[in-house]
Amino acid sequence: MTRETIVQIWEAEGIKPTGHTIAIRDDREASCFIETKGELMTVSRVTKLELRDSFISIATAKDERFVFAYEDVLGFKLGGASEKRDRPAAGFGR
Repeated sequence: MTRETIVQIWEAEGIKPTGHTIAIRDDREASCFIETKGELMTVSRVTKLELRDSFISIATAKDERFVFAYEDVLGFKLGGASEKRDRPAAGFGR
């Protein structure tokens, strides 16, 4: 994927880059798919993308940072934030 394609994807989602950075809003959930030597890697909970001339840096909600060449990026999974579901308490008592 190219830098221009990544910018177009996020602009279509209503998120415009500020300088070299694309910040993903808290109400969005994003994952990035990377191909490295025939293996597929998923980077989940993406919060920020830094678009440099020859590489992309991906930051996650866990304060992890991944750096890849643009040609390794296959695509993104985009969605709304996960909603917390009301579940009954687990237990064995009555």
